[in-house]
Amino acid sequence: MNIKVRGDSGSASAVSSVVVDESAIVIRIGRPGGTGESADCTSRADRSALLGFAARADCYQGLVLWHRYEAVYALLLAKQAESDGPAGGVESGADVYTRLYDPLCQVAASYATAAGVRQCTAEHFVEAAVACMERIPAVGRLMRDGLICPAWFRRVVEQTALVDDADLLAFIDAEIAHTLSVVGKLSAGRVEALVSSIVAEHDPDAVTLTREQVKLAKQVRVNPLGEGVSEVIVTASTEDAMVVKDVLDAVIAGVCSHDPRTRGERRSAAAVARLAGTDFVCECGRDDCTAELSTEAIASRCARVVLHVVVRKETLGGESDTPAHLDGYGPISAEHVRELAARPDAVRREVDLGELVDHQAQRGNAYRPTAAVDAAVRGLFGTCSWPGCERAAWKSDLDHVCEFNHTDPSAGGPTCVCNLNPKCRFHHGLKTFVGGWVDDQVVDANGVIWTEVTTPEGFTVRQRALNMRLLPELGHLTCRHPAPTRPGSGHAGVAPERPRTRVEAKHQYRMRRRAANRRAREVVEAVVPTGASVTECGTAWGTEWGEPQF
Repeated sequence: MNIKVRGDSGSASAVSSVVVDESAIVIRIGRPGGTGESADCTSRADRSALLGFAARADCYQGLVLWHRYEAVYALLLAKQAESDGPAGGVESGADVYTRLYDPLCQVAASYATAAGVRQCTAEHFVEAAVACMERIPAVGRLMRDGLICPAWFRRVVEQTALVDDADLLAFIDAEIAHTLSVVGKLSAGRVEALVSSIVAEHDPDAVTLTREQVKLAKQVRVNPLGEGVSEVIVTASTEDAMVVKDVLDAVIAGVCSHDPRTRGERRSAAAVARLAGTDFVCECGRDDCTAELSTEAIASRCARVVLHVVVRKETLGGESDTPAHLDGYGPISAEHVRELAARPDAVRREVDLGELVDHQAQRGNAYRPTAAVDAAVRGLFGTCSWPGCERAAWKSDLDHVCEFNHTDPSAGGPTCVCNLNPKCRFHHGLKTFVGGWVDDQVVDANGVIWTEVTTPEGFTVRQRALNMRLLPELGHLTCRHPAPTRPGSGHAGVAPERPRTRVEAKHQYRMRRRAANRRAREVVEAVVPTGASVTECGTAWGTEWGEPQF
């Protein structure tokens, strides 16, 4: 096999190649010129090549791992043939597979010895090799070709482990491989969501954890972590856990700006207060504290906590098992979404496609989309539309890709499904306030909606809307607006600022941690005689400096 790969920059210096023959794997990774201290980043093409090299030069790890799997799989086949054949001696016969030292165990033991790993790690490696060569070979080839990384492949192995019908598994393998190869830019979250939806749609019983297993796993555990600190683990359904987190965020949102605790510390204190029935208070210690933590204020914020689920109407009716999408989580099974719809606090709202065609902006305010358009766009993308970001769509801003012209709305970017997508506050601000970033959204001839993001270096990433399988009709809506001629200049206002520079934040964090460690050491030295054995320190080390603010 002889493969040549040209980097995204198109630069000749970025040409890479792989040559695989019977005796060697030769990998040549093109290294852009001028890297290191002597880097000459004067041109946009040079910077794009450097960025592409930094982001994708490790894509050949999957190729090497695939050939390692192939090698250990060959050893396993040889060991199995040896055990099955007449030359197998006392170990031959079908009963060899019921013994502790079966062929897989023996091959794994040899691998563990050679690689210096534990037996269980080696057996997992051999089992992954079997999955790569036998169960999901098409997905394995995606890893070999660098489209998915080894970690993502191993997750697919886990997600398909319960599929037991060979023909169905072959179909699911082909479907996953096809989907991952056509949706554009991938991330760990997108791979997990896409694979999960495919498995749940075609073999609901093969979902890694069934609904009944989840129900049986509900429990509360308390684990001691150290001197004076323990953790409380509450295992609950996905929707309940998400509500709990959102409620805690609603509670802590009432503290004033001078509260010294980190977000994690506030959540912990709020959870304890809610469970113990005590009041959650701000710890600023100021007489002019502006915290809004009254029972009425907290109840008002908690009442606004909503979980959004996007589901096909036929799935709710039982005519289809197409998985739904739970905002902030990902795909959920048809059985799960029907249970959610049956809850007494569930509110069902249908999206009328006819309404989307009729008008997509609010009457009297061309900038604001209708509630139906807002829900449809967020449901279509599922998360922040920026590559690699997994912020929930309903916790993101809805952005006009081509900027809306507030002075002359008909000349700017339209308020339409074709020109709207969710962006988290960070990426929305990045596009708005940092020069050089360009995003685009296109609908191809097949009605598939794509987003493109180009970095200031000129590196472009393209990806398909996450939930096109769930809402394919949105790509076939007829747009009635003219093409924009004078897009707006973006949002009014100034770019957000840091309270201190990154270097200053690191220095402050380092000094606070050193001071806390010094005070703890001085306490120990004051109470323990010189030369005595110190086995435990009663001070909560590191509790005063909090999280890094950078």
